[in-house]
Amino acid sequence: MLYFTLLFACLAVAAAFQSPVSPVSSLGSRFFGVSTKFQSPALSELAARGSKGGTKREDLSYIETRDMTRQEMLEYNKQAEKTMNTELSVMTGFSLVISLPILYLCWVAFNSD
Repeated sequence: MLYFTLLFACLAVAAAFQSPVSPVSSLGSRFFGVSTKFQSPALSELAARGSKGGTKREDLSYIETRDMTRQEMLEYNKQAEKTMNTELSVMTGFSLVISLPILYLCWVAFNSD
């Protein structure tokens, strides 16, 4: 049984090191405000000129807005509810999988001679 616990721990460590996001870059962006992702030209221009932004305004006339109809809103809500239920199921399953080694160690501790 100890073999399976050690195997699970090794697999967890290996999975952590195969993360697509580098731990160093995420720490830099979290604590120092350094972004490693690409920024849009409008954001980089604004950063170069400072927080005042100057007189240049971005043209947003290409964006068309309108209110959703009742049918569209009901369809959107149905899709959002299905997505939320899926996410909730995945999070519940993940938390159960993560808690299995802890429950196993508690069982071993209380039932050992």
